Amino acid sequence: MESKSAKQNITQYQSAKTACNPDPNKWPALMFGAVVLLTPVIVLGAVIAATPKPEPYSVQAPSISGNGQMPVRLVSGETIYKNTCMLCHGADAQGSPHLGKPLRNSDYIQSSSDQELIDVVTNGRFPDHPLNTTGVLMPARGAQNISDEEIVKVVGFLREIQDPNMPTVSMDDWVVEQTASRPAADPALLDHPGRELFLASCSACHGSNADGIEGLGKSFIDSEFIKSSSDKELMTMIKMGRPVWDPANTTGLDMPSKGGNPAITDKELTDIIGYIRSVSTKDN
Repeated sequence: MESKSAKQNITQYQSAKTACNPDPNKWPALMFGAVVLLTPVIVLGAVIAATPKPEPYSVQAPSISGNGQMPVRLVSGETIYKNTCMLCHGADAQGSPHLGKPLRNSDYIQSSSDQELIDVVTNGRFPDHPLNTTGVLMPARGAQNISDEEIVKVVGFLREIQDPNMPTVSMDDWVVEQTASRPAADPALLDHPGRELFLASCSACHGSNADGIEGLGKSFIDSEFIKSSSDKELMTMIKMGRPVWDPANTTGLDMPSKGGNPAITDKELTDIIGYIRSVSTKDN
């Protein structure tokens, strides 16, 4: 009797267990499925964690760091380039006709040291510089008085856009023949307080002598627009610029606000307008 009762108890226990868990393989199957799904994620995470992150470009700038050959670590100079250099050298750094040379895959960039490039950006390059083949002023510090640190970052960006596996770009379209070099500045205007400001902010498009550049900015010499406009009207126009959709824009090119130099002051604009007036009336 006891044996029969024990068997009944075992049977009842197994029945109750089966009722609570009708599929004994359910949980092992779910666990196996979870392992299968999570394994690729775990492996991918391990690969990403093990992959070394690229280091930003280091520019050697001994004259800027002040601590010998101390490398300056960069994040990116692309934003500074776009705010400072893009107007002349193009958004993609492939140059603008009759203006700034291509900088992407440039033999000059690749063959120059970091310090040489820093010096060029810092000091600019006047049209009569022996290495200036465009006849167009390259203003010092991008005509916006960018800091030493920002210059270093721009040089770092120029390094980043070089591809040693690609041929260097031709500069033929940016070389002005010697016979086509621009005339010398009027000696009577060399000491004008607005001349240096004009050279830094306006000459890249309007010429170092304000006589215009074909395909870019108009000449201010004998300009009816200059002569018929008040100083206030010229000030407003320079501040606002002249986009291509402006009915008065006859060049098909954007004239940037303040010559692309947002830091320029009203006093400096007044000096520039005075210089333009002097140039415009010098032959009268």
